This record gives sequence, C-alpha cells and structure tokens, in this order.
Amino acid sequence: MARMMIRKVYFILLFATSISFGQKSDYDFNKPEKESKKFLDRSPDNAYSELAANYNYMQDYATAVDYLLKAIDVLKKEKNTQKVVALQQQLAKTYMAMGNYKFAIDLNRNCAAAFKKAGDLNNYYLTLIDLGESLTSTGNYAESELVLDDVLLGLKEYGNKEFKGITQAQLGTLSAKQGNYRAAKVFFMTALDNLISVKSERTTDIAGEYIELLNKTKNYTAALTIMNRVEALGLYNLANYESKLRYKNAAADVYNALGKSKEAVAAYNASLSLMDTISNIKQAAVTQQIQVKYQTEIQREKNLALAANNTLLTRAIVSEKIKMWVYSIAGIIIIMVILLILRQYLLKNKLQKEQLKTVETERSLIQQQYMHEQELISVQREVLDEKQRELTSTALRMASYQDNISDLIAKCDGKGITKISDAKIALQQLVKQQDYWKQFETRFNTLHPEFGATLNTRFAKLTKNDIDFCSLLKLNLSNKEIASLLQISHESVITKKYRIKKKMEINDDEAFEHILTEI
Repeated sequence: MARMMIRKVYFILLFATSISFGQKSDYDFNKPEKESKKFLDRSPDNAYSELAANYNYMQDYATAVDYLLKAIDVLKKEKNTQKVVALQQQLAKTYMAMGNYKFAIDLNRNCAAAFKKAGDLNNYYLTLIDLGESLTSTGNYAESELVLDDVLLGLKEYGNKEFKGITQAQLGTLSAKQGNYRAAKVFFMTALDNLISVKSERTTDIAGEYIELLNKTKNYTAALTIMNRVEALGLYNLANYESKLRYKNAAADVYNALGKSKEAVAAYNASLSLMDTISNIKQAAVTQQIQVKYQTEIQREKNLALAANNTLLTRAIVSEKIKMWVYSIAGIIIIMVILLILRQYLLKNKLQKEQLKTVETERSLIQQQYMHEQELISVQREVLDEKQRELTSTALRMASYQDNISDLIAKCDGKGITKISDAKIALQQLVKQQDYWKQFETRFNTLHPEFGATLNTRFAKLTKNDIDFCSLLKLNLSNKEIASLLQISHESVITKKYRIKKKMEINDDEAFEHILTEI
C-alpha cells in the first residue's frame, strides 16, 4: 500500500511538471472539456493528451485513459507511429498508477517491441523494467523473472549500471513476494552496489525498499549498516522527496526496533516534514500551472481586442475575470493551507500519542520485571534463611551431642554409671546418632561454598581448625554455644578468637566480623 501511494504521488508530480514546463495549458483547469474545444480543430491529439495529463494530475485516471485513447486514435489515423508509441507508454504508466497492471502488461509489451525496432534501447529497457514490475504485481512471477533476467543479460552489453541496479531491485522485490528473503537480500545488495557506483538518484528509494525487507525479517543491524552507507556517501540528498519519505519511514522503524528513541523520533519528524514538502510542491505546481494559463489567457484576450479594435473594453473584461479567478484561487489556497495545517497537527498529535503509548508500555514492562526480580530475591532470601536455620540447628545438635558425651563422662567419673554394660548402652545410643559435625560441614559448604577457600587465600596463616572455628562465628553462634560445641571453656573461645585475629592482622572486632560476613 505504501508503495502504491508513493507511485501515485510520483505520477502526480510527473504530470504536474509536464503540464507546467512541457505543455502550456491554454484552458480552464476546472472545465477542461469546455476549454479543450478551442484547440481540437487546431491540434486534437495535443488537446487530448493535455486533458489526459490534467486528469492524471487530479488522479481521475479513468477520464485520463479515455482522452489518451482518443489521442492515440487520432495519431493512428495520421499514421504518426512514433507519437503513438510515446502515448501508449504514457497510457501504460497511467494504468500502473491506478493499479491496473493487467492492461499495462500488453501495452508495455507492444511499446518494448516498438522501441527495440526503432533502436531506442534506453526506452526499450525502461519499458521492459515496467513490464517486469507489472507482471510481478499481477502474480506472474515466472514470466516476470524471465523478462528481468533478459534485461540483465542485455544490460551487460548496453552497460548501464543504473538500469542494472533498478532491474536487480525488481528481482529483489519479486523474490521477497515469493518468500525467498535470502535471495531478495542478495539482489538488493547487488542493486545498491550498482546504484551507488554511479551515484544514482534511485539509490535512496531502493535502499528504502531494502530496509523495509530487512525490517520485515527483523535484521535491524544490517538495515542500520545500509543506512550509514547511503548517508555517508551523501546519496540521500540526491533522492526525490517521495524516495526520502519512504527511506525515513523505514529508518524510523529501524531506530525504534533498536531502542534508539531519539533517532526514531527525529526520523518520524523528518517524515512529517517531507509529507508537508510534497504537499507544498504539489501546491506550487498547481499555482504555476494556473499562472501560465492566465498569462496565456490574457495574451489571447489582448489579441482579440486588437483584432476587434476594442482594446479598452477587452482589457476591462479580462481584468474582471482576473479578479474573479484571483479571489477564487486565493480562497482555494487558503482552504488548502488550512487543511494542510490541520493534517500536520493531526499527524503530530497521533505520533505523540503513539510515543506516549510506547513509553507507558515500556514503563509497565519495567515495573513487571522489577516486581518479578523482587519476588525472586524474596524467594532466594527465604531459601537462604531456611538453610541458615538448618545449619544453625545442626550446629546446636552437635553441641547437644557433645554435651551428652560430656555428661556420660561426668557420670562415669561421679560413679553415676558403675557398670560397664550401662556405659556401653549409653555409648551405643550416641553411636546411633548421625555424624553431626560432618553433616554441618556439608551443609555449610553448600550454603557458603567459597568461604573456606577465600579465607585461606586471603589469610594464608590460618589453619583448617582456624577456618572451621570461623565457620561457627559466621553463623553468629555465641561464645557459650561454641564452647559447648567444641567442648572447651568460654575463656578458650575468646583466646581462640584473639589468636585468629592476630594471624589475620586485625585488631578491631567490628572489622573482623565484617570480613566474615562479606565472604
């Protein structure tokens, strides 16, 4: 759809230009049939073709086709073959502009044969390229490929790199329509190489279509490379406004996909500016065409006045007509300016809403991601706390186990147990319990896998016994609990801690605890 709109704008500007500079319009723009009667007797084919050009400009393609057919019929009766072929080529382009590619196919075939016979290779290859595009648009992919391949083969001898680039781009479009994106990318890349080598004005247009394909396949990095290449060579500035518009729209999508919000907004703004520029050019073309028309009208009225010896009266009539048309034109221009301003405002407002919507969506995603991360952190913290509690419980069970052994020894010393059999029974009960110290080491290493190795690396003077002692301190066990666990006195625990700090060359208890906590 975007390509169809660009093609329509292209033909509008093409026909407007031909009217303004190629054929001077000598009739009322709003009443072409009425004014054309003045010229039918003098040059009917020119009158009809001029009418067709104006209706093409107004995008009334059906009426334009009718007048082109009339002009062709007149020229055929005059046996003016050369002008017939030129008008048939114009007719084919009109059909392509209105999307009627089936009618354009036959015309392009006939025109190509005529140009080839006349030795006009330039128009011959251009017409074949249009034929290939028409066949592609109607789904005749196989025939289109044959035509375009023949064009490439002929261009090897003809040696026009720009035509080669355009043809390769058509083959890229054809491959993309068939879903062969890999081949399409190769064709577009080769097309760009040829167009860039001759600094063709079509480079930006083809690059825009190539970037659209890369965006479709989400190959945004490659698209950015193409953009940098075209812009670095200054070829963007050679393009017409329609090609720039297509390129900027595609570039904006690339920047948006890559998260380059600033560049994306700039590209969208450039697109809006280009749309306004195209509208202004169209308006200027209309104004110039009308000015030429009125200048011709004034001159013709002056000649009639001189012939009728009534110069003063004729000038008065012309003056009144000019005032009337100036007021009408001024009113039309004011309405068009208002509509353009309103359109620009609506487009900018729409873009701002889309940007705001995008920002809100991104903010919502960030908030959801943050909540998810917080949930994961909470779950991990709960798991860590649970393992810490299990480890502390194991340590306390170890302490209880040691207390039971101490109690058994005390009973033996105090003659609470006098029989060997009683002591044996008590010992067997203790043996049946798990090896809590080994279980403690396993769980501690699971929870803090790098603790022992890190301490040993940073403080080489520490022994394994010192590191085991530090493991108990990391669990925030009290001196009393550690004393009970290791079956030593409370003073021994304090002495042990002092010696370890001395080996680590630390005097401050706060710094010592901080080191154990951060590892």
